[in-house]
Amino acid sequence: MRHSVLFVLAALLASPALAAESIADQASSAFEIFAGGKAQPDFASGEYGRSLLGDIAGTWVALMGPQPGSGIETYGADVDRTCATPAAFKLASPNPLTMTMTAKPLDKEFSQSYTLVVGSVFAERTEPEAYFAAIGLGPEKVGAEFDQRRAVALSLANGMVQIYRPSVDIIVLTRGGGYPTVLARCPKV
Repeated sequence: MRHSVLFVLAALLASPALAAESIADQASSAFEIFAGGKAQPDFASGEYGRSLLGDIAGTWVALMGPQPGSGIETYGADVDRTCATPAAFKLASPNPLTMTMTAKPLDKEFSQSYTLVVGSVFAERTEPEAYFAAIGLGPEKVGAEFDQRRAVALSLANGMVQIYRPSVDIIVLTRGGGYPTVLARCPKV
């Protein structure tokens, strides 16, 4: 008798209908990720930005997408390795509606600002001269080829982005039609 009760309980728990989250649970998770768990009026009035940016200060790195044949378990090693390189950058929030990113990929530093427009939409702004110098496209590079490279680089570093925070140590930036940029917080040392 005892074995049959255990067998029935195991079968019920293994049932996909019982194991899956309810629609309400799934919707709650979606609203938590894409609206910070905020009601529509709060989301539209800037409350999402306040909760999104509340504790972002620190060093972060961008993660690359999954590589064929490797698992996501490599992400932890990627973060640890990348945090000690010039690819790491600083995020800060000087006020509840603005995020800044400061990077030094080569020998010159530049900053980008992200200002909340509405909901999860932010205006991304990069000061051109500092950015060009930092990525090796400064004024000493002349000619049509470098002008074209600067135009493309600047178009990719300015515009509208949507920012989501699925967890405390992960931020996701999406741009229209582009692959998402996933940022991971570096461990504090």
